[in-house]
Amino acid sequence: MGTSERSYYVLVEGTTEGMALYAALRDAGCKVRISPVPRGLQSCCGMSLLVKADDMPDVRAALELPGMPGYERIVEMENQINPNRDVYC
Repeated sequence: MGTSERSYYVLVEGTTEGMALYAALRDAGCKVRISPVPRGLQSCCGMSLLVKADDMPDVRAALELPGMPGYERIVEMENQINPNRDVYC
């Protein structure tokens, strides 16, 4: 399995913290998306930041920058994106 088939979810405590982290990572030039927490993972607010495997090194480096908002943890999973979800035709 190649790294592009893996995704990372940055779990946050709440939506306020998640939106602050999203904005800070985007300002740092990182590619992240707001995503629901995948089933089976515990998180307080149900929000996470989705990062593709190829972009994770830049995100990890940015998370170490001074003043970066905090997060709960990072979870690596197989890609949860199903391009056929909700396609009925």
